[in-house]
Amino acid sequence: MKTLVGLSILMLCVTPVHAELYKWVDEQGKVHYSDQPAGGKSKSESKLNIPNQSPASASPEGAKTWQEKDLEFKKRQASAAEKAAKDQKEAQEAKTKQENCEKAKLNQAQLESIAPVYTFDPTTGRRYLNDAQRTEAIASAKKSVAEWCK
Repeated sequence: MKTLVGLSILMLCVTPVHAELYKWVDEQGKVHYSDQPAGGKSKSESKLNIPNQSPASASPEGAKTWQEKDLEFKKRQASAAEKAAKDQKEAQEAKTKQENCEKAKLNQAQLESIAPVYTFDPTTGRRYLNDAQRTEAIASAKKSVAEWCK
């Protein structure tokens, strides 16, 4: 029975576009499909109403052509690429911000420590910061921490 149903479905798919299809049951109870009426050798006979459509017009009206679908696909690809580039840029900016925050905190901690702090001048060599300069540098370091570590 499954074979008969499968064969029936296959016949529906393979039939010519403009052919009429008939279904009939013979005296032994077998179901037959044909493009011609059974004549007088059937118990029951019916004509199957299959719309006559060519494969190109089988899709409903308003369906998109392959060119339109391809264009939409390319737009989705471009949009995904832009989003990926944007996400990558944001991730890089977040990483840079995190690194700058850590550097600013380290600088502030060094300035606030007890150890003497100096700068290097190419002409005079090491130049130690006095208390006023150190206080000014600490204030600047706190601003940097506040800016980078939001």
